[in-house]
Amino acid sequence: MDCPTCEAMVDAYVDGELSATESAAFEQALAGCPDCRRRLEETRAMSGFLHELPVEPAPDLLRARIERELRTISAAAAPRRTMPQWTKFAAMAASLIVAVSIGWVGGTFTGRSGAPGDEDLVSTYMRVASSDHPVDVASTDRHTVKPWFAGRLDYSPPVHDLTSDGFPLEGGRVDVVAGRKISVLVYRHNQHRVALSLWPATSPGNTKAKVVEHNGFAMAQWRHDGFEMHAVSDIAANEMEAFATALDRATGEDR
Repeated sequence: MDCPTCEAMVDAYVDGELSATESAAFEQALAGCPDCRRRLEETRAMSGFLHELPVEPAPDLLRARIERELRTISAAAAPRRTMPQWTKFAAMAASLIVAVSIGWVGGTFTGRSGAPGDEDLVSTYMRVASSDHPVDVASTDRHTVKPWFAGRLDYSPPVHDLTSDGFPLEGGRVDVVAGRKISVLVYRHNQHRVALSLWPATSPGNTKAKVVEHNGFAMAQWRHDGFEMHAVSDIAANEMEAFATALDRATGEDR
């Protein structure tokens, strides 16, 4: 057995996935391959570290990051997926999961996660983006969507169709963020969806939309005409800025 083959079998050996014959051949090859022995020690150490981590359900944001990155890696590897390439892809995927997981755990333990409410709002977006039924009321007509919220919330959200700006309205839904029922308007931009969560503001005045990129998502936060606006999507930051501008303009035209 040559070194590349031996090295490719390290993870499977540590996980107990090799047959007895394969394990024997692997152990025999280790004697003449110091690099593989070092890789085996590192893999065992990492495995032990992961087993000692607290076990918690993965948040929607973590799952979304892993799924998005795995799709990217898979698409890049697909045209040339011979057995060695597939082995390499599997190793890359495993490394990615470890890296993202450790990054999330580190952020949780050290308090370096996103701003308050970010995880909840991204979870709302993920429920919209991954669902076959992203809205409870499906319509591009604001006069259909806005009345639907009556009796379901203690406020009436502003609703606008932004088709002329490239963000057609798909409809609305009610979600829960930080223990409170809120309105969520769903827009589409090409093949992407934008989840706009909004509720009555507790501070007066309007603010300019602040757009940040957080873990691969574009997130906008601003206050306009008495409402707190929070938009999340996987579109580019400049597209999110265009969305916020279009929404403010449409709201202003209602006065």
